[in-house]
Amino acid sequence: MKIAEALRILELDTLPKSEKEVSVAYKRLAKKCHPDSGGSEEAFQELGAAVDYVLRALALVDIAVEKNKKRSKESDALAEKRAKMRAEMLKRRAEEDRKRNIKATWAISIILVLIVLVGIGTLIRPRYIHWMVEKERVERMATIISTGPVRSYTIGWEYQGQYFTEVLNGRFIDGKWLVGPAGMPMMNGGKYIVSFNGRNPNYFELKDKYIDPETADRYFSLVKYPLAAAFDLSENDPDVVCIYWSVLDEFGVDGVAHLFFGGLPMRKNWKHNERSFQALKESDTFQKLYRSCLGIE
Repeated sequence: MKIAEALRILELDTLPKSEKEVSVAYKRLAKKCHPDSGGSEEAFQELGAAVDYVLRALALVDIAVEKNKKRSKESDALAEKRAKMRAEMLKRRAEEDRKRNIKATWAISIILVLIVLVGIGTLIRPRYIHWMVEKERVERMATIISTGPVRSYTIGWEYQGQYFTEVLNGRFIDGKWLVGPAGMPMMNGGKYIVSFNGRNPNYFELKDKYIDPETADRYFSLVKYPLAAAFDLSENDPDVVCIYWSVLDEFGVDGVAHLFFGGLPMRKNWKHNERSFQALKESDTFQKLYRSCLGIE
């Protein structure tokens, strides 16, 4: 027997919701199907079998419903457990992110503080060294011992029977000239004034704007060609010699650097370039020096 046939016998359209509905249907049909009431034994047995089948079906439905309820409760419990685990995981990640952010903030703060301290140190150090030098100032002529392939050069000087050497950093101009603070190339054997503390020569200042006559002559051999070209003179013209020494006496090595690098654009040498050279030429002091070299009052 199938459920559809059992429902047909009980004259039900759908599976009843309770045993009571089955009992009501059975009582209603039992009167008609019972042999004592004009029915047949076969019909009465079919009715009983249909009732048993439907009751078993209801029991199976109840079991399925209970299983679904149990499964739903387990699913809800599992979902709740997963939700709690996810919330705990997110909370743990948030805490880890917070700690990482704190560490990163501290690291950045420390780096910024170090940068500021280095910047302050960079600004203060030259003043401190100058102060130390001035406490017990001694001057000697230092010699360029060597210039390295990197932007550094070594100077040396003698004081009280000892020979001191120091490595200094310069800067490259036009990819080939290693220059000092005053802007002229630092050549091996070149001699410049060095000021230092007599008690502690480790505190020193290189005064490359003060040079000896031999170094000045070596600089002239570099400067005379661009200087002669700038004034449309022969490189052997005495006026070139006069202009060079006049500029060196009046403006120092920095002025000579204007002459030597006067043809460079600013991007190659921001301090000594075409503009600085033109400013030097147009200055009243230079014009007077130039006229005096030409013998013009």
